[in-house]
Amino acid sequence: MSVDFRPIATSLMRAIWRWATLCACLIGSIQAVFSCFHVQNEFEMQVRDVGRSNIPLLSISIWDIEPDIVQRQLDAIAEKPQIGFVSLTVSTGQVFTAGESPPTDKLTAVRFDIPPPGRPSGHLGRLDIYENPQAFYREMLYNVAVALLGYGILTFLICTLVVYFLKRELADPLRHIARFVATLTPDRLTTPLKLERPDGHVRDEIDLVVDGFKVLQDGVNGYIANLDELVAQRTQELETAMLSIQHLSSVDSLTGCFNRRLFNERIVQELERAERYERPLSVAFCDIDHFKQVNDLHGHWAGDQVLKAVAGIFQRLLRSDVDWVARYGGEEFVIVLAETGLNEAVSTAERLRLAIEQEVVFCNDKALNITASFGVAQYSEGDSVQVLLQKADSLLYVAKQAGRNRTLPSP
Repeated sequence: MSVDFRPIATSLMRAIWRWATLCACLIGSIQAVFSCFHVQNEFEMQVRDVGRSNIPLLSISIWDIEPDIVQRQLDAIAEKPQIGFVSLTVSTGQVFTAGESPPTDKLTAVRFDIPPPGRPSGHLGRLDIYENPQAFYREMLYNVAVALLGYGILTFLICTLVVYFLKRELADPLRHIARFVATLTPDRLTTPLKLERPDGHVRDEIDLVVDGFKVLQDGVNGYIANLDELVAQRTQELETAMLSIQHLSSVDSLTGCFNRRLFNERIVQELERAERYERPLSVAFCDIDHFKQVNDLHGHWAGDQVLKAVAGIFQRLLRSDVDWVARYGGEEFVIVLAETGLNEAVSTAERLRLAIEQEVVFCNDKALNITASFGVAQYSEGDSVQVLLQKADSLLYVAKQAGRNRTLPSP
């Protein structure tokens, strides 16, 4: 796996955590600003309420000239957490104070005029109340901390739920699919992709991907099956073509007999087998009599028909699984008679000769009577192919010199 690789779900989770935290800080900051204004207003209202609620008692105490009571009342006001310092200046010039935080230039007093008891106006003195800065900051920090903590907890819970569902619905299925794809090999292409989803799950894009894999694998299965069938068919056609080519390369196209090339290959095997197992083997050279006259008088087409007729006689009368015949050249044929001694070979050649003599070939409504001469020789130990063929060919020559249409065996 590449070092630059990062799962989609992990990237989404990180992005959600980062942006959610940023949004929580932004909203918390705005909330903190509003909390400051709110705390400031509340603080001022509480200070004014303290002052208004104590003015009637202070008015009576000043009117009755009770300095001790006035001082106790100021001490009681100064004990309020919102109050930092209290100063009362009586119209006679006497001053009373209470509180632990002396006023500074930065603080502004909330001032109240004290009228005589039971009168809405008049002046017995002036009450100055200063806020407690430490209490104000504590209150403000408390409100800001509560706001930030609330947004932090809410953000954490939302992000945790989002990450949980992302992992369950997206990360785990994608990781399973990625592992499946990584393990695919040519021999496992058709292994089905199985993906377990939670109970009550509703189909989504992940299921479409799984369905796509199934369609793809079904297609691959079908293609492989058709490919095997196609390969078998092509192999059969190739084998048939090879057999046809082999047959054409070894058979004379006019007569259907073996050609001379195959004869030269096969006769060697026949001689080796005869010598190894000491079995008899004979060959017969056959030449159609006066074949040149047939071509000259009736045309080469008639000559072809004569050759086909003679070859047909050979195929009918010879043993199909033992004997075989090749067109040696022109109108000459060589008949190989395996497991056959000279006398039996002469009988076979004579039977062939008589059949040829009795065969009538019709060419252009003309009947042609043909004959053939045979020279028959038996293989003797040590004979080469050339020697054996030479013996049969010599006998054929003698047969032709003796008047043709006859069979001459070797002495």
